[in-house]
Amino acid sequence: MKTIVIKIGTSTLVRSGAIDDQFLRDLAHQIEILRGEGWQSVVVTSGAVRAGLNVLSRERAQNLAEKQAAAAIGQSLLMRAYRRALGDEGLHVAQMLLTRADLGDRRRFLNARHTANQLFAWGVVPIINENDTVATEEIRVGDNDTLAALSGLVVGADKVLLLSDVDGFYLPGKNTPEATIEAITPEIEAAAGGAGSIGGTGGMRTKLEAARISTRAGCELVIAQGRATEVVLRVARGEAIGTRFLVSSEGRLNARKSWLAHSRRVEGTLHLNPCARAALEERGSSLLPVGIEGVEGEFGSGSLVSVRDKLGEIGRGVVRFSDEELRRIAGHKSNELATILGREVAPEAIHRDEFSLS
Repeated sequence: MKTIVIKIGTSTLVRSGAIDDQFLRDLAHQIEILRGEGWQSVVVTSGAVRAGLNVLSRERAQNLAEKQAAAAIGQSLLMRAYRRALGDEGLHVAQMLLTRADLGDRRRFLNARHTANQLFAWGVVPIINENDTVATEEIRVGDNDTLAALSGLVVGADKVLLLSDVDGFYLPGKNTPEATIEAITPEIEAAAGGAGSIGGTGGMRTKLEAARISTRAGCELVIAQGRATEVVLRVARGEAIGTRFLVSSEGRLNARKSWLAHSRRVEGTLHLNPCARAALEERGSSLLPVGIEGVEGEFGSGSLVSVRDKLGEIGRGVVRFSDEELRRIAGHKSNELATILGREVAPEAIHRDEFSLS
């Protein structure tokens, strides 16, 4: 079966502060129809914080502790609403709460994949949300657009659909959204707006990041108006609705490199000399310390870092040295490293198997 990840934003799911049960009934009916057409569905849902605040008659959360507490109240209400709506269609649901730490750890990432696969085998619809009750800044994904794209990596999705309060991606001066976007160019990035609506965390920038993750992994991403008639069915069937981000023409990353590039938090940046890009992009070489001009951030061996030059990001990879060690060996040849560090070390700052091009 094919797999579609459906992300539902707070502004789509909630009406007058409360979960919109009629919307969920319509969604559940579409999911059941899709099952008969060979699709299995994953729902990435927002709305727990908003639902919790509504119970307490509060307009907004003032700080992280209030958001976590509101999520703790609203999460059970959210799942009850999904269970009721999908249950009316004869479907069971399962809750999967994830954080960046879960997705960034390879073993836990694979455990999430195994869980999702077993749920699919049982005909159960996974309902995914960030574990907001415990997630702090260090381990948060931060927005459900990105979480939807990362969930697509977990389940090997064919499509990711972001349901929003807008009907697609607009370029400046245009009255209609772009039908298709083949590549995320600087013009596209410049056209992205800021943060999302009250109660939500995603704006167009987060949707572009989600598109970048999905399309590099070989998965089409669509942004569409969440209240459009039968929008999930229409997107799954390939109808032209909203904005479609096409699979990257630069080549699909394999599953592990997709995980490597996007599931973990970037902890630092390596700035390279002008010659290093060609070695990484054209020859598929490992990154040697001699190609490094500068080191930014504080991190340890085994951390994920961004690799850049003056033209922009080249890729991301797992470093074999701490930031302090890299500052000492940057610009030096591999045969000099043992003398500088006082021990025998690997010659690569980042091995090519631990590096993913952007």
